[in-house]
Amino acid sequence: MRTSALLCLLALGCASAPPPVPPTPPPIVAAAPEDFPRSSIAAVLLHRQELGLTTPQVEALTRRDDALAKEDEALRARLTARTSSTTSSPPASPGMGGRRGWHGGQNPQSAAHRTDALTQLDDNDTRAYLEIEEQVLTEAQRPRAREIASTYREALYDRQHPSASRGGQDVGSPTP
Repeated sequence: MRTSALLCLLALGCASAPPPVPPTPPPIVAAAPEDFPRSSIAAVLLHRQELGLTTPQVEALTRRDDALAKEDEALRARLTARTSSTTSSPPASPGMGGRRGWHGGQNPQSAAHRTDALTQLDDNDTRAYLEIEEQVLTEAQRPRAREIASTYREALYDRQHPSASRGGQDVGSPTP
C-alpha cells in the first residue's frame, strides 16, 4: 500500500509542468535612428514640458518642423542616392596603412557633394531654429531651448562624422 501511494505521488510529481522559465531580457542595442530627433526644433519639442511650451507654441514649432522636413526632402534624397551609389561602386585601392582610399573609398567629388548637402541641411536647420527662437519662444525659454538645440547639433555632428567625434579617434592616431 505504501509503495502504491509513493508511486502515485511520484507520478504526480513527474506529471506536473516544469517551473516557468523567466523571460529573457531584451538585448541591449543602440538607439535606432528613428529615435533621434529629425531637427533642432524636434529636439526642443521633446522638452516641451521642461520648457513650459504652450499649446500654440507646440503647434507653431510642429508646423515649422514639418515645413523644414519638406524643404530638406530633396536634399536628403540626393544625399541618400549619393551615399548608396558610392557604397555600390568598387572599393578604392588601399592607401597608406592599409586603409581604403580617401574618405573610405569615396572619391573626392562625391565626398564634396555629400559635404555640400550636409552643410545645406545644417544651414536649413539653423535658420529654422533661429526663426522659432525669435518668433515663438519667450525670453525665459530661449536659453534652455538653445542649450537643447546645441546638444542635438553636437550629437548630429558626431553621428555624421564618427571619426572626428570626441571618442572616435582613428587607429594609429596619438592619444592625448
